[in-house]
Amino acid sequence: MLRDVVRIAFALLLTQTVFAQQPSQTQPSDPAVQASDRAEQMRADLNQMESLMNNMQSEINFLRDQNLQILLNTNVRMWTILIRDLRRQLDEEQRRSPASTNTPGSHQ
Repeated sequence: MLRDVVRIAFALLLTQTVFAQQPSQTQPSDPAVQASDRAEQMRADLNQMESLMNNMQSEINFLRDQNLQILLNTNVRMWTILIRDLRRQLDEEQRRSPASTNTPGSHQ
């Protein structure tokens, strides 16, 4: 049980550490370039979030505590919904913006 809790705590800590270490980027002066760069960065962040969520989901089956499994499965479902909705919102925003171009790797 303690080993399972340590595993989950490590996964959560790793998630926070990865996002905290994202380098800050200077913004170019052109608004179209800024929007494109922000969209690309957001898409990369969503890909990373999805990867971390998938890692967490794959570890759930190794837990012995059924209550913890239920809690983490619920957490995975919430993250799945959030990531999906953010991808849709990003895609919709890019379609509406005349200066934007569709970036490869878009998930739908």
